[in-house]
Amino acid sequence: MIKCPSCQKRHPANTLFCDECGAYLAGEKDKHTDPLAMGNVDWMEENQQETPGLSHLNADSPLTLKLTVRDSGRIIEFPLTKEISIGRLDAASATFPDVDLTVDGGLEKGVSRRHARITRQGTDIFIEDLGSVNGTFLNGKRITPYLPHSLQPGDEVRVGRLVLRVSIV
Repeated sequence: MIKCPSCQKRHPANTLFCDECGAYLAGEKDKHTDPLAMGNVDWMEENQQETPGLSHLNADSPLTLKLTVRDSGRIIEFPLTKEISIGRLDAASATFPDVDLTVDGGLEKGVSRRHARITRQGTDIFIEDLGSVNGTFLNGKRITPYLPHSLQPGDEVRVGRLVLRVSIV
């Protein structure tokens, strides 16, 4: 049995929310992302190629970000009109990323709730790691947290062990 920290009502083990007051019951140990062994990432070299950039665009050109999840082939599209967050949904901590990778095995593949974000500044597009546990990789190289890195069509982004192929249309 576990006790609600807010109203003290007792609940069976593994209950997530108190049915009396709605408080989140999982302890702090349940709120982390486990680090993963990175393993071999030689497959990234297969995808290294020259891709056309965005230099032909002007700052007012409408752009759409298209991410393809490598394992499932799922395509996620967003207009690049605002910051786009990447991570895992967690209603209990009010985390609702624009690109929710939960359905793609995000938890098992080491995706943090707030993993990365994509922003646009004029004709330039950037990706930034948000201090995630398992890191964000751009074309096989780990990027420094909280430092924007240029994102180009054809790039591959790895969040934890989940790979996304970038297209910009």
